[in-house]
Amino acid sequence: MTEKSPSLDLLERLQAAGVPKNIIAQILLIAPSGVTDLYKGRRTLKHDEAAKLLPLLPRARQGREIPVIGMAGAGNWIEAIEHTEEKAWLPEQAGDRGKFAVRVVGQSMNLLLPEGSLAVVDPDDRELFVGKLYLLMNGDGEGTIKRYRADPARFEPVSDDPKFEPFSIANFDFRIIGRVTSGLQNF
Repeated sequence: MTEKSPSLDLLERLQAAGVPKNIIAQILLIAPSGVTDLYKGRRTLKHDEAAKLLPLLPRARQGREIPVIGMAGAGNWIEAIEHTEEKAWLPEQAGDRGKFAVRVVGQSMNLLLPEGSLAVVDPDDRELFVGKLYLLMNGDGEGTIKRYRADPARFEPVSDDPKFEPFSIANFDFRIIGRVTSGLQNF
């Protein structure tokens, strides 16, 4: 028995909820034939596309609210500002208890987390793994998000702008707040 892909499951749930294919095409900025390709498995639904489609599902079946506790720089370090009233909807498949979100400010992570998107952080997951994203805080209480790399150990931006540069772990005082487990856009 083959396991159904999360993309196909999402598309089937959208179809069951009565979401027309032309609406999906408009949201994803693709031709209606591209939606047909998604349903037939000739094209894969990308993570950022799935994030755009999730709000179309009835919320009672798709997840839970998590707090947005502040902002994290994706460029320069910025002071984390607590937003106690803001919430984000975390899709069901993304989540354990204890997670929170931070709003991304800046362009140093724009290939993965565009400015204004939300980064979902698991504060119980602080172990460093190559290629994973982490929310970091320096001694001044400022936060940033960067990707971990080894040999040499460093944190680096993931941007199409070459002005952003990696920084070495050996030369920097910081603490890991948690691993970024997903990004949410337009929530």
